[in-house]
Amino acid sequence: MHATSGRPGVWPARIACGLFVAALVAGCAGGKQPAAPAITPLPVPTPLTAFTPAFPQKIVQLAWFYKPPEDSNLATLAQYFNVFVLTKNDEAARDALKAQGVAAPMLQYFAFDAIQDPGNCTDRPWGNQVAYEAGDFCQISEQHPDWFMLDSAGRRIVHEGNAFMDPGNAGWREFFLQRVRQSQQEQGWDGVFLDNVEASLYKRQTRGLPGPYLDDAGYQAAIEGFLQYLYLNYFQPQRRPLFANVIAIQDQQEAYFRYMRYLDGAMEEGFGVDFYNGFLSDSDWLEQMSRFEQTQRLGKRLILVSNGTRLDAERELYAFASYLLIANGGASFRYSNNRSYEQAWLYDNYISDLGDPTGQRYFDGKVWRRDFAGGAVTVDLKTHTATITTH
Repeated sequence: MHATSGRPGVWPARIACGLFVAALVAGCAGGKQPAAPAITPLPVPTPLTAFTPAFPQKIVQLAWFYKPPEDSNLATLAQYFNVFVLTKNDEAARDALKAQGVAAPMLQYFAFDAIQDPGNCTDRPWGNQVAYEAGDFCQISEQHPDWFMLDSAGRRIVHEGNAFMDPGNAGWREFFLQRVRQSQQEQGWDGVFLDNVEASLYKRQTRGLPGPYLDDAGYQAAIEGFLQYLYLNYFQPQRRPLFANVIAIQDQQEAYFRYMRYLDGAMEEGFGVDFYNGFLSDSDWLEQMSRFEQTQRLGKRLILVSNGTRLDAERELYAFASYLLIANGGASFRYSNNRSYEQAWLYDNYISDLGDPTGQRYFDGKVWRRDFAGGAVTVDLKTHTATITTH
């Protein structure tokens, strides 16, 4: 039996530069870990998806987003990554990946919650939101002021040059879908990834509560209605996958599953560990494990992102092992942080020869464990350590 670390030794030399030699987090610390609380499955609406997009089904899948890489070439992505989200104006990179054998649908990034104010009516805005033509913001501002999200004092909610839009406004929904459809069909994309789909008002507490939505239930209903409008009017009948980064979930798991009726996949940007250098509480970690197992049982896809620094071998191992505990062919993984998304971080344990899982995760009295045909994975919530061992 041998242990798998995060060493980059098997990767091509062009990638290995800058990666690290990671020691195995050996064994689990002594002492007894509290027994895991029982997780009662949430009631889940019947999924509406009538097709299965042609994504990979293997246990270990790596996700790439949102721009082409800065530190490696596209051949690296084509060889090692399996799920892709890129942005308008990345069509050349997208087509090059397809030419190199990538068969998975190419998802196009769009901000779901806001549009950019470029500061004048002549500069072309960013391509990562639907008001991407020069003059769009000015025209919307003058002709459709009701599309903007207003706070309780009637002021537009603006953050870092982005104006938030009202998800319940019928005119805004129509414009959004028109632009998405136009970009998808004219530029040859396969599907869409929506960023910042909120499951609660948590983020709004610091940016001004939206006047029409002073409680979670009303806000969730507007967002769910928007997703339903997009999905039933375009994505489902056109057989195009629709993914979303569902954020601000807090304790709103039921809203998450309602949203999933109108989505083919979801991203979690704080999977397995907390942002940057902290860890999830035991209860939050267990909730994620249960929710993402349930998501895959519904036939939905997942992009699970764990935040950390490139050289933190123990954190990467802990995050990746957490992923392996619940990966059932519908989940992809990435260890990175939002300052490094354009860097391809690759680790030896991504190609551990574990084989297929022989069952689901279980708690053995000390650690969470999952057995594979070629080895085993453990995660210790008490010490925040993990092991990946192969026969």
